[in-house]
Amino acid sequence: MLCDTYCDEKAESLRAAECGAAAVRLDTPRLRRGDMRTIIEKVRWELDAHSFSSVKIFLSGGVTRDDVHAYRDIVDAFGIGGAIANAPVVDVSLDIVEIDGKPKAKRGKRSGEKQVYQLRDGTHKILPISHKKPKGARALIERFITDGRAVKQSGMQEARLRVLGQVKNLPHIHSLLKKRDPASLMNR
Repeated sequence: MLCDTYCDEKAESLRAAECGAAAVRLDTPRLRRGDMRTIIEKVRWELDAHSFSSVKIFLSGGVTRDDVHAYRDIVDAFGIGGAIANAPVVDVSLDIVEIDGKPKAKRGKRSGEKQVYQLRDGTHKILPISHKKPKGARALIERFITDGRAVKQSGMQEARLRVLGQVKNLPHIHSLLKKRDPASLMNR
């Protein structure tokens, strides 16, 4: 069971164990991670102190080779993805940000519907959907599905062109694209 959503890791891990979890998964967002070893040790302590020594600890969320070496003595399993990818990684996740129309999010995340704006200087700003659009900014998020129904159609070719048009402005990808003809990427 994922433990670190609305409360702290040790309290949620203990609740998960009480519900019969065989393992607890810590996927604490980086921005509130702090000393991860201390968090894991506190979780292990609480599980052991409450007679749940058999409950395993699974660590995921941006785990690197260094993390595996650092925590292998207290973590039973690791979820590793981006650290072993052989291509540049764009680290994104999907999060619940609203339930029944009310803003709600796990700790360390921003609740509620948002819009990303590209400002005149090319930078981006994220604002709650209820905020006024900044002057001269361009909204980047388009709604394609509402309540499980398609409200706008888009083909793969259109999406591919849109992504290629935007990706060329990313500094770390720009050097990769300079080595390739963007038109040749369309044939992949």
